[in-house]
Amino acid sequence: MPTGSNGFSTPDPGLLLTLRLARFAAVLRAAGIPVGSGEVIDALDALREVDPLDREQTRLALSATMAKDERAHASFDRLFAGFFISPQEAASRESSRTAREELQAAEDRRRMGEGRADLQFMGRQLDLTDEQLATYSRLSAAQRERLREFLQRADGDPASLDPALLPLVEHVVREHLERWRRQLAVARRAAPGANDEQIDDGYRGFVAGAGGGDDPLLQLDMQQIPAQETGRAMALIRKLARRLAARIMRRYRAARRDERIDFRRTIRANYRYGGTLIDLRYRARRLRKPRIVLICDVSGSMAKYSSFTLYFAHGLAKVVSDLRAFLFAEDLEDVTPRLRALAGTPSTLAGLAEGSKVWGKGTNLGIALRRLEDEHDRLLTGNTVFVIVSDTKTLAAAEAAAILARMRARVRGIIWLNTVPADQWDTLPAAVLLAEHVDMYQCSSLGDLETVLRRAILVGTG
Repeated sequence: MPTGSNGFSTPDPGLLLTLRLARFAAVLRAAGIPVGSGEVIDALDALREVDPLDREQTRLALSATMAKDERAHASFDRLFAGFFISPQEAASRESSRTAREELQAAEDRRRMGEGRADLQFMGRQLDLTDEQLATYSRLSAAQRERLREFLQRADGDPASLDPALLPLVEHVVREHLERWRRQLAVARRAAPGANDEQIDDGYRGFVAGAGGGDDPLLQLDMQQIPAQETGRAMALIRKLARRLAARIMRRYRAARRDERIDFRRTIRANYRYGGTLIDLRYRARRLRKPRIVLICDVSGSMAKYSSFTLYFAHGLAKVVSDLRAFLFAEDLEDVTPRLRALAGTPSTLAGLAEGSKVWGKGTNLGIALRRLEDEHDRLLTGNTVFVIVSDTKTLAAAEAAAILARMRARVRGIIWLNTVPADQWDTLPAAVLLAEHVDMYQCSSLGDLETVLRRAILVGTG
């Protein structure tokens, strides 16, 4: 590595270019453009044949080697323009980002001050941490109002209150804020791009849009997708499922290539050579494909959501070790064989309902989970990602919560796809109860579905 006049090593320009190109390839992959190591090598070779200071020559060289079809070319130019910027533009963006962070910090301090003023009992500020106050500041206006109303009702007539109630009230408020802190953290993890490869923050939303996120069907509530658009919605689901499946397989194959020398086995194997390391032994990071157990609420309000989810999940069947699908309402029904037979045909959604004994009936998750434990206990292993699709409006919620608590200790993870908006969860007693034992995500659109299942499956293969 070259040494500068100050005595310190200066980066090799060729290495810097390679790293920069690798990061750009990550941006393209996140946008759904298939770019592998071969395309990156071709791009490096092409850059050696052009003037790297000529922006247009550079764009054409990279476009020719990294964008292989019409759809990729349509996104490539936008991504190139956003990623390769001048030093002046980079400095301007950094300055703007710093200014935004300072303004946000000032706004956070102001809102935390408001929180201290709001959250009082018997004329005294509650003993809350900065993190709890920050959580309060991020709640919606309606959620903050409900918490203030609780304190006002608890306050009553200060002259008749026992000061010993203060710790109890503080405990209730802390528990409320802690629950919302967890839910806000889950919402951030579920946000598009939250688990993608490392990309500059400024490009995350840009990349999501370039990847096809501007299709109106992605953002439309699944319940509101009209019948005449069902075919297009299923085609979009197939596309999203194929893209996610390809990404999972890339991770799986990369892990299988991640071999390291096993020194203990190597030394033992080479005793006969007098200690000369001739016969090298390797150990590889083992990667187990997860089993997906999907249980879908098919009561009247949930049937359409569950149908689309089942269809999406079937598109991932080849990249998980096993996919088992169940419907539930008043009871539990295994539809794995039926889903395998119907998926890929125009009658998929209607076919799932034909012959079902639970479709469209009332919801009792307690019965369904008890039946799952009794009859399918072998599915609940440390390699299972358990996915529930429901709006949490169920009978026997307490029994269901108790069973989920047991299951959580046995499986890799429990993901709950809740079709009710997250800011309404605290108005649903069952949602509050069940959220303690699962990772609950808001999921009402195809875009939500792709984002959350990406996280669920990729975590399962991590």
